[in-house]
Amino acid sequence: MKVYLSVPMIANRALDRANLMAKAIRDSGQEMTSPWVLGPLERKSTNLNIFERDKEGVERSDAIVADVTDPSIGVGMEIMAAYKAGKSIVLVAKKGKVTSGMLLHMQPKETVEYDDESEIYDRLCGVLRKVR
Repeated sequence: MKVYLSVPMIANRALDRANLMAKAIRDSGQEMTSPWVLGPLERKSTNLNIFERDKEGVERSDAIVADVTDPSIGVGMEIMAAYKAGKSIVLVAKKGKVTSGMLLHMQPKETVEYDDESEIYDRLCGVLRKVR
């Protein structure tokens, strides 16, 4: 299964958490389709159309794993693109953090909640092994 990893890239970037989620995607036997989220930030001076790249990345994937621990407009847009395209959606969120009511009420979806980031790997692997 092809999985698009959606994580905050500008404000609220959590690269260690993103790498942990990417490892869970790969170790659960899935293909991660958005490797750029783990690299350096794109510079505004490039000709890269980030909107088209990310929208098409979501559309070419079977599922999205989205870190919604902290607010991100881009992550929200990618989740909506996945929802509109009928993709499987997995949200990752820290327990006790405020999450958008829109995301809380969106169905269908799977949610991986954690108290400590060390819990993400096993929980996400388990969910990804059953999502199709």
